[in-house]
Amino acid sequence: MGRNFIDWGFCFFIFILTFSLQKIKIVAKGFENMDERNIIDRLLEEQNGYIRLVEAQNEGLSKYSVLDYVRKNEMEKIAPGIYISPDAWEDRLYSIQLRNRKVVFSHETALYIHNLSDREPFSPVITVGRGYNAKHLKDIGVVVHTVRQEWLELGLTKAQTFTGNTVRIYDKERCICDIIKNKKRMDIQVFQKALTSYFSDSEKNIHNLMEYAGIMGVLDKVRQYTEVLL
Repeated sequence: MGRNFIDWGFCFFIFILTFSLQKIKIVAKGFENMDERNIIDRLLEEQNGYIRLVEAQNEGLSKYSVLDYVRKNEMEKIAPGIYISPDAWEDRLYSIQLRNRKVVFSHETALYIHNLSDREPFSPVITVGRGYNAKHLKDIGVVVHTVRQEWLELGLTKAQTFTGNTVRIYDKERCICDIIKNKKRMDIQVFQKALTSYFSDSEKNIHNLMEYAGIMGVLDKVRQYTEVLL
């Protein structure tokens, strides 16, 4: 009888130990899920309601965890691997940037963001390097300019859209060179407004303007406008 009692006690001990370990696993899993949710919440906050699957995975999250979060929170898929929260403002410029990391917003779009134009362009305007296949962008109404590869990052900077998202954009000096170079394709009122606004801007950088103009082959034309408006 003593042996049976010992066997029964040992079995009961194993049962309690197994049960406890299962509870520990469940609790640990709960903390793990909580940590994952916190990471995704932080990424969404940092990107104003957007999340890229690859960025979440770079934080150590699994694809399953991210997609489970997306499903439970009824997020919308706007492109492969890119999702937006249902309560976020959709930002077309930012969506384009997320799907096309190398494009640069330029011309009328850049002028508007820099407050050198008060007319928001109907279609986003971007610049890409030669050889970049932008057919998918043209198909959705994006205006695409193509430049030499060595010009693509000339005057490149970053700025916020009007919903607070950061995109790649040309600085004001590059914008002025672009519109002078492409004057025949510009709306005359937008062109004149941009020039007068730039040259009355206390933060203009004439040195950079002339440097860019020399590289882009519009130095003489830029000098003419500078002499008149400065």
